[in-house]
Amino acid sequence: MFRYLRSRIGSSYEIKDSEQKDVVSCKKITTYGFPQRVSCFALSKSFGFLAIGTRDGRLQIYTPNCSQINIQIEFPIISVYFLDSSKTIIIRCNDLTKTKFALYKFFFYKIVNNELKLIKDYDPIPNEIYNSSQFFKCCKCLNENESSALLLGTSFGNIYTIWASPSTFNFSFNFQNTALSEVEELKTQQNRSITDICINSLNENKIVLLFNNFVIIVFDNAENVVLNKIVVSCAITSICNDSSFQSFFCSFTNGFYFDFNLTDENSEIILKQKSYFEGNNFTRMSKILISKNESFEQFVIFSGGVPDDLECQNPICIFCGDNSLILNFDSEIINFEIFEEEGVAKALFVLCQDELVAIDLKDSLWRMFSLPYLYPIHSSPVTCVLAISDISEQILSLFEQISIERKNSSKIFSSNKWPLEQFGGEQSKSVDQDSFLILTGHDNGNVCVWKANDLNFNLLLVCNTAKEFEGYQSEEENHQKNEENNKNIRHIPPIRKGGIFDPFSDDHRLCIQKIYFDSKSGTFAVGGQAGQLMVFETLWKRTSPANQLLLIDMTSGNNSENLKASESAIQPRNSPLNYEHGFCLYNNVIAQFKPPIPVTAISWNFNLGVLAAGNEFGYAVCSIRERKLLLIKTLMSSQDVLQISNKDSALSRFKSVKKSIRQSFRRKKQTAEQILENGGVISAQQNRHRQEREITQRSRNPNALDGETPNSLIKILNFETCILSPFNTHQEVYLFVGTQGGAVLIHLIRPDACVNTERCQLIKEIRLRHHAPIAAIELLHNQPNSRLLIFSEEQIRSFTMPNLKSFTFKYRLTAIEGSRIRKATTVLLNNEAKKTSNSERFLAVTTNRGEIFFISPTNPKCLHKISFVQPNNTIGIFSTVITRNGQIFYLNPCGSEFIRLGSHLTSGTDIECNIVETSIGCNGVTNGLECNGKNRGDLGFLSTRSSILR
Repeated sequence: MFRYLRSRIGSSYEIKDSEQKDVVSCKKITTYGFPQRVSCFALSKSFGFLAIGTRDGRLQIYTPNCSQINIQIEFPIISVYFLDSSKTIIIRCNDLTKTKFALYKFFFYKIVNNELKLIKDYDPIPNEIYNSSQFFKCCKCLNENESSALLLGTSFGNIYTIWASPSTFNFSFNFQNTALSEVEELKTQQNRSITDICINSLNENKIVLLFNNFVIIVFDNAENVVLNKIVVSCAITSICNDSSFQSFFCSFTNGFYFDFNLTDENSEIILKQKSYFEGNNFTRMSKILISKNESFEQFVIFSGGVPDDLECQNPICIFCGDNSLILNFDSEIINFEIFEEEGVAKALFVLCQDELVAIDLKDSLWRMFSLPYLYPIHSSPVTCVLAISDISEQILSLFEQISIERKNSSKIFSSNKWPLEQFGGEQSKSVDQDSFLILTGHDNGNVCVWKANDLNFNLLLVCNTAKEFEGYQSEEENHQKNEENNKNIRHIPPIRKGGIFDPFSDDHRLCIQKIYFDSKSGTFAVGGQAGQLMVFETLWKRTSPANQLLLIDMTSGNNSENLKASESAIQPRNSPLNYEHGFCLYNNVIAQFKPPIPVTAISWNFNLGVLAAGNEFGYAVCSIRERKLLLIKTLMSSQDVLQISNKDSALSRFKSVKKSIRQSFRRKKQTAEQILENGGVISAQQNRHRQEREITQRSRNPNALDGETPNSLIKILNFETCILSPFNTHQEVYLFVGTQGGAVLIHLIRPDACVNTERCQLIKEIRLRHHAPIAAIELLHNQPNSRLLIFSEEQIRSFTMPNLKSFTFKYRLTAIEGSRIRKATTVLLNNEAKKTSNSERFLAVTTNRGEIFFISPTNPKCLHKISFVQPNNTIGIFSTVITRNGQIFYLNPCGSEFIRLGSHLTSGTDIECNIVETSIGCNGVTNGLECNGKNRGDLGFLSTRSSILR
């Protein structure tokens, strides 16, 4: 009732306009990663532009300097064309708004100073074409030195031309008025559809037309003469020609291809299907392209066309002279193009459903280019995210140097420069303070370190934690095994994995659950799915001995002989390992929880060499530097420990997918009346009013065996340097522990010179009365009174330091706003309008409804609320991270792209937030959601694994 009245009357915590000076505003800065629902791409071979379109109507254009240009269109994008002579982009879309048929709609944009300006659009097709029921079947781009055009073939055999400069729509030729109407195979209307066009760049009047995928006509438009005719019995999927317009290749649906020359126009062309493989049964050959290398050897590249018994789902075959290669992609291939320079093949660009791959055709091994943009973040599902803004220049420079060394010595990526980089000048170097580090943990055990700024999002380093365990095989070993297996298959080229997208993991126990990064030392700690704990440091090349295991037994003193858990820990490697440039295991120690259950919290103090980690049983503190345990604290009763440990795994207490689907079908089959236990009947009309969940009190003693989260689960672990004793004048290191049951435990961590029993002394325990889970713990220094802030899911509580007495600062967020706190941190925001170096401190609180509350640390009434995602976008909500300077990062619903928002102070009371979140309707058209309001606004992660959602 209070929330209903508040929505009608207004909250007492809102500030009056006359009292408010500075408010918080957010705006979308950029996106990082690979977009979802991609549909097409295009290359500008004269200016080095790369464009990618999506079915959501989104177009991203990347310049040679790696800057990004975004366009949002209300129609699904089908294809994109660059007209190089006039720097014009033509976007072809589907217009489903007027008829039930998909009509084409064209948009013209001009590139001016790295900005796009709309020139002209056709809505949707000229009336004479629409009235005659003609539909465009193919589009072909013609780029000449002086003029560029787009040719459109229709279902009636006519060809229309769109000229970019000036923007005009012309009728090239009519089928009935040409010699094509006399061809016997084109007498009927059904066979006149032009499905492909090849244009002679040396002679515009000579073209090759493909009718209805079965008839090839070589036609001279100036003389109105049919030069050659080829009729095939198998459908043709594509045709291509070389730069001299002499050699032609055709691909067929049966996996064969056919080549012919036009040097002698009067000679009869004999159809003979060919294949690079032995046999008669091949997969469909979707597309074929030809080019040449510097030695004038012919490149033949096609997708599909491999034997049926060859285990390749999405292959692309490359043949050049005596060299050949089959690239097998794990994602569906959408399109591929050859990037040429003066007629010589330089790179092969392949657009897949989940990644963009560029193959260096000048490299002797045909290796991949390292992408400067559009990197597939979701190559392995993302399980956790960490954003760092206060990285030191020394650590960032060290990471960049090691990254360059690894790229130069890589056997997977080519050492040549990005092929589109030559068209631009020097890349603009951003200021160091605008750079961020983003760490992502993945399902396959990798930890990726990214450098992000306003322009670029580059992968610096990758730490593969799987190599610290037995059974790991490097990519080089896998490549050698694949080559040995390929040798056993006769007449088959080498098969290599194409791209880096690999959604499957060899062992789910390698999954990274938590990451903690120390920005001063460059070290970081990780916790895994099977309870493994590791700390990594940067290094140059060296050899490391076998790893040592530090066992953390959380069941000690509970008769551990009765444990029957089937989930086993991962065995550490027992042999030395040669490390390359990058990260190595700190002190060669792996800490392991027993039983091996997922890590829920982790923290690392580099100065003391102490690691703290927690799970649903409790927490432990160990010294990685000394290789010994300092503290084991089990918060669960001994009976619950034995019962939970004897379960198959930590995930077995939750419903299986099969059981959930079965129950869903049973609910569908229920009749309109439900029978009660006492024989009564509830009608469907009465049951309709019982949809809302009944409000109940939080369980004080949850039963973990019934799927409830136990109070002993550790939510937060923080090492803080402060003063918590009125008798001390110097700062000491303390460990703050937050639990699921609303308890905060504080330990004093002493240096290694002290006795072992005194190094982790429990000095204070705070228990919240409402028993809500602890979401965050923050310390506010340099205030009139230093305070300890405890964020639970429902409230914000504060305590004075060093006495830890309750302070008047308190805010019941759940009771007032109806949202639960997910994460919280302190941020420093600058005022862009005043352009001063002074910054103001705020408490940034993220809720489960996609909201961010910016709260003043001195006055809880100073509140600014921003909704940055929709409430049903769970992936974006649970993956949101906020840096210390107010930068907001979260992943899109597919987990393939980061969205970055910037928050700052602005003067005035009316805020217009230009962030729009798009949703896809059933017809494929995007619907934008935008809201402008006073002190409020709607602004426009992570794997789908359930572990991160918990």
